[in-house]
Amino acid sequence: MIDETKKDKILWAGLKEFSEHGFDKASTDRISKDAGVSKGLIFHYYGSKENLYLFAVNKCIDDIFEEFNNVKFDDLEFIDALIKIMELKYSFFLKNPMHYKILINSFYNTPKKMLKKLEHRNSELRQMGINIIVDMIKDLPLKEDVLVSDIAVLVSSIANAIENKYLSYLASGAENIEKIYKDIKNEYIRLINIVMHGIIV
Repeated sequence: MIDETKKDKILWAGLKEFSEHGFDKASTDRISKDAGVSKGLIFHYYGSKENLYLFAVNKCIDDIFEEFNNVKFDDLEFIDALIKIMELKYSFFLKNPMHYKILINSFYNTPKKMLKKLEHRNSELRQMGINIIVDMIKDLPLKEDVLVSDIAVLVSSIANAIENKYLSYLASGAENIEKIYKDIKNEYIRLINIVMHGIIV
């Protein structure tokens, strides 16, 4: 019989451990101690350290989908809507820093043997962001030779470039994280305005 309380405690202890140490350096001894259960229960409920990691990553992704599932941007101008998306995203990660670290690790540091198992979920997460952007772009008065798909690629590329630029600060749990988010927002607004208005006077 599955004790859901103990199973959840193991998962949350796993989230903490994987966020702090990544998969390779994570310790099932520390997880069992933090969860207040025997080490054997980790393997009883999850089968292996690898499966626990996959459960942790999937929980992070599910929580993000739940957060953004009912968000509406119909009453906002395009740039304001993009900024709202960014603010919601970073607000979520400020409240859930373990989620951010685990997802960054799942994108960039997951062992190759597990990449295939996470590839579909990571793709779903990326596609969710693109779908939101595409829905907003469709209502813009675009020039005849401008494609919605091209704008979506540009906007997503800007977001990814900014995130990569600040990745080390965000992943390190720096104390001035709110200032970093403010810098990200300002840079995002500046670059999106260039996309919207061009570079030629």
